[in-house]
Amino acid sequence: GDIKDVPSLFSRDAEKEQDFCPVKELTDEPKEAKTAQDDEFSLWMWQVQIFFTTKFFPAYQHEKVLREKIKENRIWDAELAELRKIKDEELAQLIAGREAEEAKRQEAA
Repeated sequence: GDIKDVPSLFSRDAEKEQDFCPVKELTDEPKEAKTAQDDEFSLWMWQVQIFFTTKFFPAYQHEKVLREKIKENRIWDAELAELRKIKDEELAQLIAGREAEEAKRQEAA
């Protein structure tokens, strides 16, 4: 035997399924039922499209914008905290310097 002489599993399955054809069954339906199903499906697709375009996609875009704003706000808050820390240190140094001057005055007096 040659390998070419052995029919493949695919060709055997295809021969078995030639008798069963769902397309033939669909075409046997009356035209009105098919158009009613088509109309119902078109309406459903339209409703799905409306949902995605008016609800889902804008909400997703809004969430992305909010996430970016949150990141920006965290960075800004960190910068403000650093500035506050620097100002607090400067103020503490100023207060310590004035207290030292006051102590010198009291000792001199």
